[in-house]
Amino acid sequence: MSVNSMATEDVYSLLNVLHSQATGHSGVVATNLEDFVSMANETLQAGTDTVYNALMQNIGRTIFSSRPYRAKFDGIQADAMRWGGITRKISIADKVIGAENAYHPVDGTSVDQWTINKNDVIETRYYGTDVYQDWFTTFEDQLINAFASPENLGSFVALQTQEMSNKWEQYREELIRSNLVNFIAAKNSLNNGVVHLLTEYNTLTGLSLTSTTVWQPGNVEPFFRWVRSRINTLARRMAERSSEYQVQLTGHALSRHTPIEDQMIYLQADCLDMIDAMVNTVTYHDEPLAYADVEGVTYWQGITSPMEINATAIYLKGDGTLDTTAAQNLSSVFGVMFDRDALAYNIKDYILRSTPLNARGLYWNTFLTVNIQLMQDLTEKGIILLLD
Repeated sequence: MSVNSMATEDVYSLLNVLHSQATGHSGVVATNLEDFVSMANETLQAGTDTVYNALMQNIGRTIFSSRPYRAKFDGIQADAMRWGGITRKISIADKVIGAENAYHPVDGTSVDQWTINKNDVIETRYYGTDVYQDWFTTFEDQLINAFASPENLGSFVALQTQEMSNKWEQYREELIRSNLVNFIAAKNSLNNGVVHLLTEYNTLTGLSLTSTTVWQPGNVEPFFRWVRSRINTLARRMAERSSEYQVQLTGHALSRHTPIEDQMIYLQADCLDMIDAMVNTVTYHDEPLAYADVEGVTYWQGITSPMEINATAIYLKGDGTLDTTAAQNLSSVFGVMFDRDALAYNIKDYILRSTPLNARGLYWNTFLTVNIQLMQDLTEKGIILLLD
């Protein structure tokens, strides 16, 4: 079912469900306009207040699942089992191994097999949520007129939900986007896992490319073929168990690894478009220049400056406390790679509720309340790719 254009058969289906909820029994199966109007009249006899609230509940369950605008970054959404409530993350840091006693026995001594060697356990906790709420008003005469025909009901539902649902989705997207920006800013401030692609390439080749000259026809293809190989190299290194590309807690040798299937890669979409046009279209090999499991990001923070971020981030210090960075102003963010457990969000509540009919004004208000929980863990592996 689409919010933009509800087909007649979909409206019939909606009205059947609505009628059953509003009246407590199955109604006439609508097959033509005459039956539709008859069923609509029977439904409205249950009371407009009851009908309206049942309609809003049905919209919440049915239509919101296929609304026209869908928030980005679905790849980092976590369910309540993985991330919800107060989440405790238990990690075990590496300790130096002791001397062996099997191959170098000493006369007159015994080997104690009961010597205690406790794990170096680290516990971190993540909690707190963000809540946003919005509402719209519906007048009783709008509802009554909507039941005059399938077309009117379809238009009514579309009018009631489309703009608000688009806005609600965008709220969610921007909260998630800000979480990603915070991750990039924090990593850059700590100079942890920051890769300067142009600098590395110029050092390797002896060239002096800039973020402007790299897009010249003679430069773009070899450079981004090298970038692909560099990302593959970084992905393989993230899969090794080590302390690279992650924040270390003071006094703990924390080693992690991120298998390829658990790596998230987001690259700037404008760059991907230019790579596709300027590199892939002139490539005659079996495989075009591509990246595995990549999602394009139209902009990191502001749509007018797609590759720029300017943010003050919160981050985890080595002693386990939180602090804020200085302002991080980056103009050439090409991409970010991270462990799926380094960045996540969970929608805890998505509640649609309507008020009773206002007897004096003959209208209802419908409220949507969303409770979202955001998480990032800098002790997991993450890499920032800068085009500088």
